[in-house]
Amino acid sequence: MKSTLTAVFAIGALTLSACGGVDRDGTRDQFISDMEEIGGTVDGDCIDAVFEGYSDDEITALSENGDDARSMELATELIECTDLGG
Repeated sequence: MKSTLTAVFAIGALTLSACGGVDRDGTRDQFISDMEEIGGTVDGDCIDAVFEGYSDDEITALSENGDDARSMELATELIECTDLGG
């Protein structure tokens, strides 16, 4: 249950972060900020490694389709970079 709720938060944060054409770095920073705001600790290096696998266009597309399998995969990878995933 906790990881499902965290995934919902992660997708929501990702969606809000990427709104308005924000690039990958802006999305990364906003995601970290959002996760810390809900009480999580985030490993910035881990987040960087996750985002290296995605282009700005992919992140924007995934944020717009937050409930598809690829978006869930990204959210799961990002959650693993926090202490909220367990």
